[in-house]
Amino acid sequence: MSLDKMSKELFLEILEILDKKLEENRLGLTLNLYGGTVMMVCFDARPATKDVDALFETSPIIDSILADIAETYGLRRGWINQDIKEPLKSIKKEDLKEIYKFKNLKVLAPSAEQMLAMKVLSARPEPYKDFNDAEYLIMYLKLETLEEIINIFDKFIGRRYLGDRQKMFLNYVGKDLKMLWEEFSI
Repeated sequence: MSLDKMSKELFLEILEILDKKLEENRLGLTLNLYGGTVMMVCFDARPATKDVDALFETSPIIDSILADIAETYGLRRGWINQDIKEPLKSIKKEDLKEIYKFKNLKVLAPSAEQMLAMKVLSARPEPYKDFNDAEYLIMYLKLETLEEIINIFDKFIGRRYLGDRQKMFLNYVGKDLKMLWEEFSI
């Protein structure tokens, strides 16, 4: 049986185990987290995540350590993945901050602004959480105008990536949050 979702507490426990296994193998590792994991650990915006989107240097030893952790905790294959590489090609600027530091493991995560820009870029429908995450981040950042959101998007992604899908997404977010901003005409 494999675990469908990972809580913040379990994730932190896994980080501690990962750090110990890195030490045993005399390795260091930096994990750059993204997606639902960031929403869970940095903003407490959700109780759990189904996987960990991260960038990190890999090796056969690292892969073995991660597979051992998956087996020990009953995590499904792909519990930690680097699928975020493709969307990150659109990022023109990163704003990563260290959120956890262990002896051999350092964990970084994007700022709320960068996360908002990435959620708008993704603009995926349900069952993805982009819509809820974007609304949460807009409220967290206390943004009141569409222009503020577009400026953040431009800072991290660039206006050229603001397509019809992203515009429609922002129109729905604005309606849902009862914002009085002018909608995009699509």
